Amino acid sequence: MSKRPDNGTLRPTRRAFIVGSSLAAAGAAAYAVTPRRSENRLAKAKLADLIPATIGDWRFITKAGVIVTAADGPVDGYDQVLTRVYEGEGLPSVMLLMAYGSTQGGSLQLHRPETCYPGQGFKLSNFHPLDLDIGAPQPIHARTFTATRDERIEHLFYWTRISNTFPRNTAEEYGAILRSVLSGFVPDGILVRGSIIAPDAQNSVVALERFALALIEATKVQARTILIGSAMTSALAQTGEVRKR
Repeated sequence: MSKRPDNGTLRPTRRAFIVGSSLAAAGAAAYAVTPRRSENRLAKAKLADLIPATIGDWRFITKAGVIVTAADGPVDGYDQVLTRVYEGEGLPSVMLLMAYGSTQGGSLQLHRPETCYPGQGFKLSNFHPLDLDIGAPQPIHARTFTATRDERIEHLFYWTRISNTFPRNTAEEYGAILRSVLSGFVPDGILVRGSIIAPDAQNSVVALERFALALIEATKVQARTILIGSAMTSALAQTGEVRKR
């Protein structure tokens, strides 16, 4: 029986062709959705330099007293963290925390205060969604709740921004991250949290809304873009001013 000469060339089988084509398609798809750019808005700036010491009728007094958990540190998704206490005559003291992460995705994502406060011994209650109307076409989707530990009753108001969206829960965060990645960029994100220690929840939330509006109004374009995203900042530039409360 004569043997077919072996010239060193392997003829692909149909199965190998299908597998190879599938791998090539998967590789092309992966390349297509690989982020080409990153939204690092604080690469050459510091939050402390961008957030003003005077916010409406409040003045920056101290950095002490703000609850900061291990997850709020400069790891686990955060590049910069700002803590301040603002006071105003006849006004409740507002404790402000901002935590910025230049790369949101995978295990690096914003840590919501309702998941961090229990680790500090707080019991949580009175959860409510809140739409903060700042005069733009869309509101900021925020959230409020109360944290209690011993005699301390702290009412919190916060929002998270990922790219140009304001997710209220972890599922919405992942959705925002995925949409950004599929669009070709790695999104940034920030947690903006204000809180007041007081027995009255309703008045505290009203004061925190007022403080949040004053915060956005007091910031210049670069800081405002970090707080509320480029789309909403552009919309505000067209309307001329932040809605007053």
